[in-house]
Amino acid sequence: MECTSCGSKENISHFSIKDNGIKCISCAKLDKSVIRIQNSTLYGIRYVIMSDMKKLFSFSIPEEGIEELKLISKVYLEEKLEKTYRFDKIV
Repeated sequence: MECTSCGSKENISHFSIKDNGIKCISCAKLDKSVIRIQNSTLYGIRYVIMSDMKKLFSFSIPEEGIEELKLISKVYLEEKLEKTYRFDKIV
């Protein structure tokens, strides 16, 4: 995966709500909509985007990554769809 601003594949560590993707540390400093993410969360995002639908739910990441993925999903959906969603039932 690469930064949505500069195309760098190094130091990817943030998700941008505004730009709908990931950013490197340098570009994240210029975007107030970013959420810092762990490597496990980045792996989860990459897996969800790239995997076959039949294998979509066959991966595992640490609990912190799951919590970050829930947060990013919630904030992203609320921002883009202008509606509030409950994520308390997601495992």
